[in-house]
Amino acid sequence: MTNLNFSKTYKDLDGPKGKPIVGHIFDLEKDRLHLQYEDWAKEYGELYNLKFLNINVTVSTNPDTNAYIFKNRPNKFRRFKKLADVINEVGVDGVFTAEGESWKKQRKVTQKALDNKNVKAFFPSILTVADRLKNYWDTQVSKGDQLDYPLSKDFIRATVDVTTNLAFGYDMNTVENQTNDTQEHVEKIFPQLNKRVNSPIPLYKYFKTAEVKDFEESLKYIREHLGKFITQAEERLKNDPSLYENPSNFLEAMLASQDKDDPFTWDEIFGNLYTMLLAGEDTTSNSLTWTSYFLSKYPEVQEKIREEIRQVLGENGKIESFEQIQQFQYTSAVFKEVTRLKPVTPNLYMQCLEDTVVNDVMFPKGHFIITQLSSAARSEEYFEKATEFIPERWLKEKDEPVVGCPFHGHKKADAMKPFGGGPRLCPGKFLAEVESVVFLVTLMKDFEIEFYDKDLEVEELFAFTMQAKNLKLNFKKRHQVSDKLKGELNYSN
Repeated sequence: MTNLNFSKTYKDLDGPKGKPIVGHIFDLEKDRLHLQYEDWAKEYGELYNLKFLNINVTVSTNPDTNAYIFKNRPNKFRRFKKLADVINEVGVDGVFTAEGESWKKQRKVTQKALDNKNVKAFFPSILTVADRLKNYWDTQVSKGDQLDYPLSKDFIRATVDVTTNLAFGYDMNTVENQTNDTQEHVEKIFPQLNKRVNSPIPLYKYFKTAEVKDFEESLKYIREHLGKFITQAEERLKNDPSLYENPSNFLEAMLASQDKDDPFTWDEIFGNLYTMLLAGEDTTSNSLTWTSYFLSKYPEVQEKIREEIRQVLGENGKIESFEQIQQFQYTSAVFKEVTRLKPVTPNLYMQCLEDTVVNDVMFPKGHFIITQLSSAARSEEYFEKATEFIPERWLKEKDEPVVGCPFHGHKKADAMKPFGGGPRLCPGKFLAEVESVVFLVTLMKDFEIEFYDKDLEVEELFAFTMQAKNLKLNFKKRHQVSDKLKGELNYSN
């Protein structure tokens, strides 16, 4: 500590007054936890303290502090140990919770599997899922307008199908089959993880309620199911050695990249498959669901996407090449604006690995810091008209030399971190962006969505990720595209 320069420590920070002994344990509103952190930040500042029993925690909504933490992982900061322990105890010993040398080993394979080159090679499979999605939607609307349509379920099925194909070469095809045991079990995981992470006392270890037993049955099923894929992949590599040089999916890549001195354990292989399955099902599908919320709220945005589809794809209206994705600037801007306003991972939980000074505040080794990400992204301090949905803020104007927010001088890049940042930036970011454009083009080309009940308030529900509560939509075949917007989207490439 003697080599560190600082004028204050975390103890000098303000915070809400907790109760004796228990601190803030019983003050937490778990279903709106991220919003509660935002509310406290407005009252106590961008850095403030909480206490859970004898554990001191600092919440940071400050973009510079959060960016520093992300940049200095995994050397100075690690993921909150309790979060890692909860996830590891259910068997997800993957790159998400790994630290140190274990993380470096796993990250190398994960990053390569999800890099631009491999996503491009995998692109035809994404188009196949999109075609199935369109055919399914055609079948639904052929029966007439669909009222209170569960569009979010379709997004879950589509993203699960993409992920299972990419992760272990298995075409689950839940879009057409609708029911799948694996998907039904996967959907139970994140809500239970959220409860366990935010429970100060692990009662689930001592009281096997029906909910806990059901959760454990789902874990057992997934473990056995994915175990079969690992065995099958091992057999494929054994029978076809060429797969070691050209693996066809993430699982084969992990098996093929084994280091003889430090091979992946079975739990590491399983954990990474599990992580990809959970992340693909929950994060991307939730972002698409939030996108459908804004599209329903702003019908003119639907029209602008359709006009861009006409300009990029012409009368054919069908995506045929990966390169066409880059031309969907407005559609990509819509998705980016959605992830600014509704980041599906608004809270990330960190812990100091050493005494560290961040922005003149000293945090001791072992101290817990919650990096709260939604507050800054929705703050007028960092974005002009911050609470308004303005996709155009991400577009390049005709004479603008640099792509960026047209509200010049009033945008802070570090204030928006929907995929995290630093060395541990989410490796699935590019895949999520490509998937989203493909599925949004598929949706907007032939269909319309609107609110089922305009008076029903759509709420943000925190369940490990941020989900949309009370979002009810009407779904129908679109009317003839209006000509009034033709020529409106003339942003340069």
